[in-house]
Amino acid sequence: KQEMRIIEFQFQFKLLKEYSRSNNCNYVFSSEDCISSICRIDYDSQLNSFIGFSPPLIDEMPQPNFFQTENFDELKMWFSNFNRSKFINIHMVQSIVPSASPLIFSVYGSDNKFIATDILRRWLYIYNEGFIQSIRVIGFSSDGDPRYLRTMRLCTRFFAELPN
Repeated sequence: KQEMRIIEFQFQFKLLKEYSRSNNCNYVFSSEDCISSICRIDYDSQLNSFIGFSPPLIDEMPQPNFFQTENFDELKMWFSNFNRSKFINIHMVQSIVPSASPLIFSVYGSDNKFIATDILRRWLYIYNEGFIQSIRVIGFSSDGDPRYLRTMRLCTRFFAELPN
């Protein structure tokens, strides 16, 4: 189905709402991880967009369809000025219902150049947008990357404080 297609850099809040409805539970846990990948630029003909560049973050959020063009000079400029994504950032959600399967919520390429406050802003965005959809994100998790651990400590104020 077209609705089920994951689009790079897009958080699937509509799909999250359907997922919550199908599990009859509006409480979810969110997980994020960044894994290394093979660097490659591809063209998505359905979106008329290039995939594989690391997009600029606007308000710490990746922008969907940022790399759309009909202009060859602009494409050349991207190869010169933008990093290629050497990592894939994956966001998943899991309902608190024990039998529920996890849901891939968002996937996008990254150059892995971000700090804990970038993650915190992204998590706040996910929390607030979920809240608008009547979905309660009750927690966030990740692996042992120090930036994610610092973000978790910032959320709980456990031996960490936000800079002014």
